[in-house]
Amino acid sequence: MKELLNKSQYEAVTTTEGPLLVIAGPGSGKTKTLVERVVYLISEKKINPENILISTFTEKAANELISRISELLKDKNISVNLNNMYIGTLHSIFRRLIEENIEYSSFINDFKVLDDTEQLFFIYTKIRLFKELEGANNFLKAIPSRNNWEMSKKLVYWLNILNEHGKNLEDVRTESPTVKFLKNCQILYKKLLIENNVIDFSTIQAELLEMLLQHPPLLEHISENMRYIMIDEYQDTNTIQEKIIFLLGQKYKNLCVVGDDDQAIYRFRGATVKNIQEFPSKFAQGECKYITLNINYRSQLDIVRLCNRWISLLNWENYRYPKEMNCPEDKPFSPTSSVIRIGGDSENKWKENIYKFIKTLYTTGKIKDYNQVAFLFKSVQHQGVKDLKNYLIQMGIPIYSPRSKDFFEREEVRIILASLLVFFPQTKYLVFDSIKNRTNEIFYYYQYCLDTLKQHLKDDPYFHKWLIEKRKENANTEVEYYPNLKSIFYLFLQFKTFKKFIKLEDISELDKRETYNLAIFTEILDKYEMLTKMDKIPSPDLDNYIRYFFMVYMRQLREKKIDEYENREQFPSGAVPFLTFHQSKGLEFPVVIVGSLYAEPYTLPATPEDKLKEFLKIDDRNEPLEKKELFDFWRLYYTAFSRAQDLLVLTSVEVNNYKRRSPSKTFAPLFYWAPSWTDNEKFELKYLNISPVKESNTKKLLSYTSNIVLYDFCPLKYQFTKELNFKTTSKNELSYGVFYHKVMEKINSFIIKNRALPSDEQIRKIIKEVNLFISSTSNYSFEESVQNTVYESIQKYLHIAIPKDIIASEYKVFTVQENFILEGVLDLVRKNKNELEIIDFKSGKYNSDDFKLYKKQLALYTYLLKQQHPNNDIKSYLYFDGEINPYINTNIQQQDIDEEIINFNNTASQLLQKNFQPRKFDENCLKCDFQWYCKNDKGDA
Repeated sequence: MKELLNKSQYEAVTTTEGPLLVIAGPGSGKTKTLVERVVYLISEKKINPENILISTFTEKAANELISRISELLKDKNISVNLNNMYIGTLHSIFRRLIEENIEYSSFINDFKVLDDTEQLFFIYTKIRLFKELEGANNFLKAIPSRNNWEMSKKLVYWLNILNEHGKNLEDVRTESPTVKFLKNCQILYKKLLIENNVIDFSTIQAELLEMLLQHPPLLEHISENMRYIMIDEYQDTNTIQEKIIFLLGQKYKNLCVVGDDDQAIYRFRGATVKNIQEFPSKFAQGECKYITLNINYRSQLDIVRLCNRWISLLNWENYRYPKEMNCPEDKPFSPTSSVIRIGGDSENKWKENIYKFIKTLYTTGKIKDYNQVAFLFKSVQHQGVKDLKNYLIQMGIPIYSPRSKDFFEREEVRIILASLLVFFPQTKYLVFDSIKNRTNEIFYYYQYCLDTLKQHLKDDPYFHKWLIEKRKENANTEVEYYPNLKSIFYLFLQFKTFKKFIKLEDISELDKRETYNLAIFTEILDKYEMLTKMDKIPSPDLDNYIRYFFMVYMRQLREKKIDEYENREQFPSGAVPFLTFHQSKGLEFPVVIVGSLYAEPYTLPATPEDKLKEFLKIDDRNEPLEKKELFDFWRLYYTAFSRAQDLLVLTSVEVNNYKRRSPSKTFAPLFYWAPSWTDNEKFELKYLNISPVKESNTKKLLSYTSNIVLYDFCPLKYQFTKELNFKTTSKNELSYGVFYHKVMEKINSFIIKNRALPSDEQIRKIIKEVNLFISSTSNYSFEESVQNTVYESIQKYLHIAIPKDIIASEYKVFTVQENFILEGVLDLVRKNKNELEIIDFKSGKYNSDDFKLYKKQLALYTYLLKQQHPNNDIKSYLYFDGEINPYINTNIQQQDIDEEIINFNNTASQLLQKNFQPRKFDENCLKCDFQWYCKNDKGDA
């Protein structure tokens, strides 16, 4: 290990006891250091994975860490179950801690986590309750809102702000009507969340903090378990996260925080740079060790020097950890300048020069793929950026800009909306009525959608005829139920109007843009089903259901604006990414072109929100107020500049008149310091070496049930659901098995945690909680008779087989293969002397055909468990709750395991090679949403 790390990295890896601050500059091998540190803890210090917590900024980063840690441990012949380690984003780790200790929470098992859009609509649908609270009028006067939607956004903002700063106003005594209103909002919102058993991201943090503070035994138990804590990107943590982290690490103080205060750019998400700047002061003098990783392995020397120069232009007044980045001594330096500028004395000339530059790189072979070049801007919605994007596209250079916020302007999205409008006669006021006197812009947008559809219907007479017939059918008032919108969407897929937007070939993700947008639309429809709690529409509710969808849900989503699909693991080949500075955080590109050099740092006047924050003593900074915007501005551009590996290009229109100056005074010295791309003396293209885009280190996670079984059933369905992320319709006939299985999981978890069997009352409570979970996620609730059936099955299970020494329920295991990670979740693992027993629960009776499939699955699970416990004999059983003698020994032999590993690898190979041929159409396809796609344009199979 020592020979693979530099001195500072090695010191960070081996300094495991006590608090440690690691300031890791751009490209300094931070991820490598974290990986080696975890491996060192497990292999040298013999620390169990369950005693390690490591948080990352994204789930992708967590998966990469798991892959790399697993590979290194495998090389050392060390078998441990890394699933026991607490690894992921802070939100995912906090959620896991709540779920593992749910009895201390205000929520119950299997709460649903709301994303940002769902949280906003959750409040919007209940806005009347908030407006009735005392002080609502004062709040609206102090912080005005034009309508209920704007007020909902303001409430989301304030509720999240309060949570992110750990502010619970419930016990606050105040005479301020505005603060009283916020206090009442916070109380009401928590009550509504608990009643619906849903939780948002900021409330996850507030809930865990409350659990830890109100239940000292719980805090003592968790802090005893969290012996080694590592927090990546610590500069991006917020106030409440810091409070929780210090509580979790209070016993052993083995807190290692890693980050770079120069890249603290997420203040708008509640992050505060003071967490990393004040970290050492939280401990006794000299107790916290401080290490700097200042060797940049990513960038060429000129780029490193420019970044150093930029960051040193400011007087930071001790509000920054001093560091100067260097290149490794053995790094081959570029014989030509690695920082250049591209300008132009007009917008047109500037765009033309950029085009010529990129085209020159491509035609000379300096780049093999357009995705080796990335543009970074403050905003990709700036008109100048949009104009540049459109110009380059017109000139034949493809652009990938997923956050341009033009989802609802896409042709395929307009056609979906228009088709739904025509499908229902209840939309007459939107489809056929005159819009001359309409003041709401949404009417004009829907007319635009309809006009687009009309053009497509000229070439699709079957779809045209079908739509008109369906519209007439839906005027029938005798129909009891109508299908939900997602089901209707899938009906559309049988026609060529939609089929032409679905690209399933192994092509660039950019070329699949329309397909991904259709998948995103299924997610929008899926959320609408959850919002309305309807998987089919009762006839009396149809008018309101349709009106709310088009006039509220779609209208507000369009106003909110949503992003297109974005894959941060690998940007599409054949296209130049257009990204925001924030979006580029943590990424690197061979060539980076930084725009937005017209900007100047400025301080905004105090808003009513700022004044209220001050009154509530909500402070996310430790810098002087007048320096806040200036510091943030410098950090933002430092982050952008440091993304470049081989070439950094500064670009700006060059104008200087009474109306405009660009580049601005701030950037002009830096811009003109860099040689022009046409300066053949300082920038010689022939000496420029540009690296290929680095391949992702993350291996695909494959499991038997979620991947292999689905792929074997139908590779095409696998592609739609797993590769493209289409949301399918719910199938209620499958729910009983889910219900039974979920209850069994909770019963076993109860036994493990309490080391005792549940009482009748506790069994009933678990059944009701699981039923509530299913009803909230699938809009389906089980009657009392079905709940009684499950209750009897549980009683039988506990009576026939009082559990032996149970090790784990829902036990996750995995092993790293050459091209993927094989994972599985075992229903139950128990110990019997030196044997480990796997129990897999099945609702219903034994069936010989099903048994063969189950045996294949358990052969894999036996293999996975053996990797973690090589010294134990392993047996596996199936438990059929419908049988008198429910336990059946699978009698799995080594031959079964070897055979199934071969089968799994063969299927995985086909899957990873993206061989997604459809199955032959048969009666099994009639339950599949994608049957309609498999039919021809006339609807025939």
